Amino acid sequence: MDWNEQLEALAKKTKAPNWQAPPNEEATKMALVAPFLRALGYDIFNPAEVMPEFSADLPLIKRGERVDYAILENNQPRILVEVKAYKTNLDEAERGQLQRYFHATKARIGILTNGHVFQFFADLDEANKMDEKPFAEVNLLNLRQAPLSQLRHVTKPKFNLDELLGIAEELKYIKGVKNEIRKELTAPSDWLVREMAQRVHSARRIRAQILDSFRLIVTEAIQSYIADRINETLDKAIKTVEVKEHDHQLDEQDTAEAENSNDIVTTQEEIEALYIVRAICASLINPDRIMEKDTKNYCNITLDGEPRKSFLRLHFNFVRKKKIAIFDQDEPEVVPVTAPSDLYQYKERIRKALNLKLEPSRGSEQNNQDSTSEIENSNDVVTIQQETEVQLVLQHIRGSGSEGAAIGELLQVLSGKTRPQIQRMLNQLQASGRIHMKGKARGARWHLVKRQR
Repeated sequence: MDWNEQLEALAKKTKAPNWQAPPNEEATKMALVAPFLRALGYDIFNPAEVMPEFSADLPLIKRGERVDYAILENNQPRILVEVKAYKTNLDEAERGQLQRYFHATKARIGILTNGHVFQFFADLDEANKMDEKPFAEVNLLNLRQAPLSQLRHVTKPKFNLDELLGIAEELKYIKGVKNEIRKELTAPSDWLVREMAQRVHSARRIRAQILDSFRLIVTEAIQSYIADRINETLDKAIKTVEVKEHDHQLDEQDTAEAENSNDIVTTQEEIEALYIVRAICASLINPDRIMEKDTKNYCNITLDGEPRKSFLRLHFNFVRKKKIAIFDQDEPEVVPVTAPSDLYQYKERIRKALNLKLEPSRGSEQNNQDSTSEIENSNDVVTIQQETEVQLVLQHIRGSGSEGAAIGELLQVLSGKTRPQIQRMLNQLQASGRIHMKGKARGARWHLVKRQR
C-alpha cells in the first residue's frame, strides 16, 4: 500500500464504532503516531532511523529535555516529532521544546501531533527558527482536505528537502489565502464591502451610510452565490446518474433484443451509414474503433463495439420513415433522414456525440485536433519562453561570478515562477552539464561549468 492508502486505513481505525481515544500521551504514541511514521515509510523499530525519546547535549537544550521522535539520516535529525495527548488542542499547545530542538539541531521539518492531527512546520520565515504557524496539516478525521500529494516529499521513498521546502512555502501562502477568503465569506471586511459597492453602486462616492447598508447586501449575495454553486454541483451529479441509468437501460434493451431476435439482417444502407460515420470521425480516432451493433428494430453505431458507448442509432428498417438518433445530449434527439448520405448534414453533432463517449482526457485531445496549427504555434511560444527563461538564469549566474547565484535571487529574476519550478530548471541544467551546485540545501549557490577549450 502507498502512504495514502495506509493513512486511510489508519483513519478508518479511528472512526470504528469500538474505537476508544488513547487516555494519555504514551498510548497516543503507540496507537497512532508510530503507525503514522510507518505510513511515511520509516522503520520505527530501527533506532538508527527513528529514535524515540531523542535527546541532544546542545547549548539551547534544557537538561533532561527530550523530543518524542527524531527521524535520522546519518545520525543527524532531519525531522522532529513532538507528541501531545489525544484531546490536546494543538493551536493552543506549548511548542517550546520542539522549537528549541528545531533551533539547536540541523532538522528543517518539525511535526506537532495529538495523534489524529499532524501539523507540519518548517523555517520559512527565519532560518533555523521554527515558524509560528504550520505550513500543512493532516487530520485523520478529515483526510479529504489534507494536501497528501504535496506532502509525499516527507515520506522516506520520496524525501527531497529542497522540493519539500518549496512546496511548504506554496502551501503556507495557499493556506493563508484560504483563511482570508473564509473570513471574507463569513463576515465581509470593510475593504470588500467598499470594493463591491464601488463596482455596482451608482453613487460616485461611497459614504459611511451606503457602506453600512451595503454590508448586508454583500453578505446575502455571497450566501446566495454559494447556494447557487452547490445547486449546480448537485444538478450535475443528478444528470450524471441519469445518463448512466439511461446507458444501462440501453445496454439491457440491446442485449435483450440481440438475444431474442434470430432474424437480424444488416442492410446495405446500414453498412453504407457505418462507413460514412467512420469517414466523419476519422479525424478523431482510428475509424476501425467505430462499429455497428445491429438489432431487429434498429442499428447502433458504437465505440469499440460496446453498447453503453453507442453514440448514433439508425432506424433504417422502414423504407419511408428513416430516422436517426444522435446521442449528443442528455436525451437522444431523433431526426428524419432520407438516405445515409444525409448523415453528413449532422457531422458536427455526430463528432460531439462520439467525443462524449471517449475518455475525458482522450476526448479533450481529439477536440483539439481540428486546430493543429494553433497547437503547434502555441508549442513554439512555450519553447521560446522556456529558452528565454533559461538564458536569463544562465546570464544571472554568469554575472554572479565566483560567488554564484542562490535560488532566492533567481526567484526575483523570474518573477512569477515558484521555487519548485526554478529548482527543476536548475536540476535540468545541472544534468546537461551547464551548471553545478556548491553547498547544500537552502544555502546552495549555482555556478557555470567552465568549458575546456
